[in-house]
Formats: sequence, C-alpha cells, structure tokens
Amino acid sequence: MQRVSPWVFGGALAITLAVLYSVCAAVFAAAPSATLEFFNAWFHGLNLAGLQAGAKPFTFGGFLYGLAGLTASGFAGGAIFAGAYNLLLRWGRV
Repeated sequence: MQRVSPWVFGGALAITLAVLYSVCAAVFAAAPSATLEFFNAWFHGLNLAGLQAGAKPFTFGGFLYGLAGLTASGFAGGAIFAGAYNLLLRWGRV
C-alpha cells in the first residue's frame, strides 16, 4: 500500500466538507422545512422540528463561522487520519 500525505488528505477532506456544508446551507436557506424533514429521515424518527429557524435566523456570518470551523476540523481530522494510516502501514510491514 502507498503512504498518504497528511497535508493532501487533510486538504482534500477540508475542501469536501466545505463544499458539502455550503450546499447544505444553501438548501436550508431555500427550503428549511424540507431540509429538516430530510434529516429527520437520517435520525430514525427523531423529530428535529425544534431546530427550525425562528429565534435565531440564518445569517451569512453564522454560515462563515460554521464553514470555517468545519473546514478547520476537517483538515485536522484528515491530517491526523493520514498520519495514523501511515503509522499503521509502517507497523504492518515489520
């Protein structure tokens, strides 16, 4: 097996999460009820209606804050994953 660059893997995961987060935010801004119904299906009947936008509306600043946090977390998680993968790969060859 081939080693994985932590920088490249972390960057790829960060970009992937940033795109998915942006698409999710756009869909939620356009159709909040439909988005909540979609995610209700993922959580096996858990009712997410209490999370519906109301008291705290969707803002661009909130979007940027979430995007930055998710992107940074994705990069760190991807880099740690790739480093652990390479470490285990090296141990497996011994």
